[in-house]
Amino acid sequence: MTSGINRRDFLKASARAGMLLSFGAGKGMDSLSTASYDIVIRNGTVIDGLNNKPFQADLGIAGDRIRALGPLSKAEARTVLEASGKIVAPGFIDIHAHTDARELLLNPRGESKIRQGVTTEISGNCGGSSFPLSKDVSEEERRYSERSGLTRDWFDLEGYFSRLKRTGLVFNYATLVGQGSVREFVLGDARRKPNAEELKRMKNLVARAMEQGAIGISTGLEYSPSGFASTEEVIELCRTAAAYGGFYATHMRSEDSRVVEALAEAIHIAEAAKLPLEISHFKVCGTTYWWKLPKLFDLVERARERGLDVTADRYPYTAYNTGLSVFYPNWVLDGGNEAFVKRLKDPGERLKMKEETFEKLEGTPWENILLVDMDKEEDKPLIGKTIQQAASEAHQDPYEFSCDLLIKEEGNVSIIGFGMDEEETEEVLKHPLVMLCSDGSALAPTGPLHGGMPHPRNYGTFPRFLGHYVRERKIMNLPEAIKKMTSMPAAKVGLKDRGAIQTGNCADLVVFDPAMIADKAAYKDPEQYPVGIDYVIVNGKVVIDHGAHSGELAGKLLYGPGKK
Repeated sequence: MTSGINRRDFLKASARAGMLLSFGAGKGMDSLSTASYDIVIRNGTVIDGLNNKPFQADLGIAGDRIRALGPLSKAEARTVLEASGKIVAPGFIDIHAHTDARELLLNPRGESKIRQGVTTEISGNCGGSSFPLSKDVSEEERRYSERSGLTRDWFDLEGYFSRLKRTGLVFNYATLVGQGSVREFVLGDARRKPNAEELKRMKNLVARAMEQGAIGISTGLEYSPSGFASTEEVIELCRTAAAYGGFYATHMRSEDSRVVEALAEAIHIAEAAKLPLEISHFKVCGTTYWWKLPKLFDLVERARERGLDVTADRYPYTAYNTGLSVFYPNWVLDGGNEAFVKRLKDPGERLKMKEETFEKLEGTPWENILLVDMDKEEDKPLIGKTIQQAASEAHQDPYEFSCDLLIKEEGNVSIIGFGMDEEETEEVLKHPLVMLCSDGSALAPTGPLHGGMPHPRNYGTFPRFLGHYVRERKIMNLPEAIKKMTSMPAAKVGLKDRGAIQTGNCADLVVFDPAMIADKAAYKDPEQYPVGIDYVIVNGKVVIDHGAHSGELAGKLLYGPGKK
């Protein structure tokens, strides 16, 4: 890392990068250094997000934009932030997040994400979005509303964004439209093919979401009801999103035994629909299937050679977080949770689904599955135990215990599964087509978003990547790592003025100590904020100052290219 650079070399390097521009037409370096700014960040080492060599420079911020990049020792500023010995980087962009209505409206301060340096969230992933929603309120939603105090007053993306504008949000926010949400709106939890009229309604819902600002479409084909859709059905909806310039993000049908076939399907869908592809949380689950990883890389690289804009994302952990029901075959979820629970109560049906469940579990034994959240108070003591441990204590077979627990919890049991290892994780993270994601939400250790034992990725993803994998494991250099968190996701989403430190770009910035940045969140003690981040700036406003949250809700809603 460059620690010192003279002024002549700085000017040459900056000119080459096209980054040293004057503050106003016709003004030179003297006017830059004496101009007035809202914020000046002094003496930091800039990593621009574009994989250029680090260099020392000051930054001048006026309003919500970076207005100067160069020596600003004589400049006036309302606020001066000292960054000597620190890295100044673009704000981190989480391309695969699950921060939706619940998190944004119950705690707009976005605690666990903004403290990681995340200044932009991309949500609506895995086939689920906070819209479209029926005007009829379900019994489950009514009960949740009573418990949380959160009431819904929107049905489509336009209404959802209007609600967010009234509440405010701490980071920038864009969303995909969830294919699973669209399918549920039209077909409920039915596992069947839509008729022509139903398919037309789904396509119209996607079109409406794109026109209202969605950036693309997502699927969660390992879940219901998203996974009830055929390949052809998904292609049709993707074609609608493509017409508005959107991209396709997919949680594939399988991430274990049939992961190669699932990736081939995802690529086929994107090529047939003619839109860019993002593979969500790219991985192979289960020791039995790790040998398939090179085949996945080969499929992605060959698709890229054919001209498909295909990239992927991954979180820096060896465990995933999902619902226990994911291990059960797709057909048992036909009709929703109520029908699923009814089948679990039937001894014949339970036996029938057992073989497929064990195939899904191959390579991830019961002792590698951690129970992390449940609704029923009487089951809360199980949180933090593996299924093997909990079943042994109950003197039950683990499969029978799991079925009984799902019955008691009405189909909703949250688990963490240790299905990957360090080598697999490193190979994925360092691949040039893979960027960083959390696959998590903006939570908080107190208040309505506290509860259970959330995956540590909700609190530590970005600092963990920089501390554990980049500084300690040395899987790549710092500029490469920053690019995976900034300009790469910005390019995928189409954010032209974010993701890079350049004059004129939005002032989304993170100042951190490269020797100190680290995650603190652990699997058994996850609700801990990271260390080593001095400042987080969103649209020119300081939100985090050495661990203190200013309360500024400086985030903006970001719209896709189809917005009218």
